Amino acid sequence: MNFATVLLLSVTLCHGQDFAATAGQFLQSMLPTLITNQINHQTQGQPGTNIFVQTDTNAEREEIKNYEELLRQIQDQTSDDDILRLSDEIFNADTNSVYDTIQINLQGKTTPASKNDEAPFNLLYVPAQIWNAPTIKPFVDIFHNYHKNIIVPEFFTENEESEQMTYINTILTTGPIRSLMAYLVDKGLNHLSEYKEQGGLLKKIWFTKYARHWTGFCKCSSPFENIFLAEFNGDEVLGLRSWLFFAMREQYGKANYLGYIDMLHLHDKGIILKHHSIISITKDAPMLKMFIGTSPELEMALYTLCFMARPDKPCELIYNNVTFTIYTKTINAENTILIDTAYPGF
Repeated sequence: MNFATVLLLSVTLCHGQDFAATAGQFLQSMLPTLITNQINHQTQGQPGTNIFVQTDTNAEREEIKNYEELLRQIQDQTSDDDILRLSDEIFNADTNSVYDTIQINLQGKTTPASKNDEAPFNLLYVPAQIWNAPTIKPFVDIFHNYHKNIIVPEFFTENEESEQMTYINTILTTGPIRSLMAYLVDKGLNHLSEYKEQGGLLKKIWFTKYARHWTGFCKCSSPFENIFLAEFNGDEVLGLRSWLFFAMREQYGKANYLGYIDMLHLHDKGIILKHHSIISITKDAPMLKMFIGTSPELEMALYTLCFMARPDKPCELIYNNVTFTIYTKTINAENTILIDTAYPGF
């Protein structure tokens, strides 16, 4: 692909943005992942030559191999009973549920096919202090780092990268993530006994950018964005599994809750809610499934467990004798396996 074609693609994918800035950012983000441009200057009087070398180094290939072996090891060594026991342990280790603090206004029942508004009021009321809770604040701080359109590239600034690591480092000390990591180490993954390696694993699984658009060039998505926030593919709503993101959209008048479809109580930790809502004024989301009242670290621990142990399969969990299922879908991107979709069901 020649230089002019890449520039044209960058403009096409990023319509509405300044040509020079967008094309420059796009190329800066995309090209280092494809090639390394090495300019070998010849002797005086001879022209220089551009040699394009693949960046798939031996070290990178070894890292990918180790990561994939890690996933296979967890899949092979984790029984259904292990998952049930660990999920109950993860719930019991969570001390940051705010279920008893927020207000949930279910109002009328509806269906995915109904266009009627059975709920004149917001679904959620979140007191101001909740937004500053120890693990919620760094979680919410990441929300503004993403474009919702799946064909707009993501360019993380140094500050945004720092926000990601602040969130990861914060949840690494919490009960749900400690329980998950202790389990992984117990299965023989001894290199994950250090916080640095644990943080690196979470960053790889949740914050690796990948291409969803058909061109394959636009790194416009990441697991964190697609699962917890909302991405728009035309009028289709992808993801949106975070009740905190939904509550924020309601506060800004960018989500209209039409009513609930079904609900499962998780005792003192929260609920799983299926509901029909309209996002960003016009985009219909006929069946949103999300935890409500749960902590970010609890949700991430459960999704990570099911991605690693039961990828692309129903993952049966339990808390205090209440059973439910996590569904995950993987994507093979950036030469590795990532979590693309995850949500609760019952």
